[in-house]
Amino acid sequence: MQAQQAYGEGIARIFRLEKAPSIATHIRPGAFFAATHMLCGDEGLGKTEPIPVRPAYIVCVLFQPLIHELWLGGRPIPVGPLPPATISVVNLEQEPTAFYPGKLDSLQLYIPQESLAAMAEDGYSPPVRDLVIPNGTLDPIAYQLCLLMQPAINHPEQASLLFLSGLMEALYGHLSRHYGNLSPRTAPFKGGLSPRDLARAKELIDSNLSGAVSLAFLGKECGMSPNHFARAFKQSTGVPPHRWLLLRRVELAKALIEGGDMTASEIASATGFADQSHFIRVLSRIVGVTPAAWKGTRSYMWPPQRKEQ
Repeated sequence: MQAQQAYGEGIARIFRLEKAPSIATHIRPGAFFAATHMLCGDEGLGKTEPIPVRPAYIVCVLFQPLIHELWLGGRPIPVGPLPPATISVVNLEQEPTAFYPGKLDSLQLYIPQESLAAMAEDGYSPPVRDLVIPNGTLDPIAYQLCLLMQPAINHPEQASLLFLSGLMEALYGHLSRHYGNLSPRTAPFKGGLSPRDLARAKELIDSNLSGAVSLAFLGKECGMSPNHFARAFKQSTGVPPHRWLLLRRVELAKALIEGGDMTASEIASATGFADQSHFIRVLSRIVGVTPAAWKGTRSYMWPPQRKEQ
């Protein structure tokens, strides 16, 4: 139960926020990560409650400038005004509390220590023993990755697991290399996927158009780490796995539109989109026209009108 208080609704209560959108996932077996968007206006939050002690970290990336005070184990920690793209970390075993007199806009990444160990169990990465980020560190890479994660946090029903796990993998790799005292160590990369592995990966993606398949699972099916699989898949197809998934959704949707027997809502459901508006928005962005315009060359109207029984 304590782990739940470090992200989502639990961290919202501790910070006295009405809500804090979050998303959580296992990107590999035993490797759990959660991201929470923390947002309040000029009124501030006051002093937070202590976060329950447990072996875990919270990594914070600022979207807006921040002025606050910080205590670890009851002792004040000097922190000056911080600009956007600042990254910091607190160890939850140090009982952190903070005071926010004004605006807060940040992404908090919750990382249990056991997740760090699980990320190394595939043999491709050495274990991370600790995360150390000097006060006031600016990190434009982590900042951009967190910005990409924001839509998935605010609209989780529209986020594919492939896309989210890919972002989490990238962010973990960046944090471990720069703040985990690691020397990069990866398996030799020899090129794209074999024809057998490529066919298997495509089959798995096609059978999970909702996005309910992770890089870890695809990599395991092909006998490689998630990062190695993602690089090999892109070299074989020209696009990363999450992009391939989106393109396959659109191709199937186009075929169903041309069939003329299904409504936009039914096609959205059949092709793994969150809803009709999500389907129309994505198809318009990729194809360049709306579903109705795509259908417009046919001699009958689309969407089809349902006859009353």
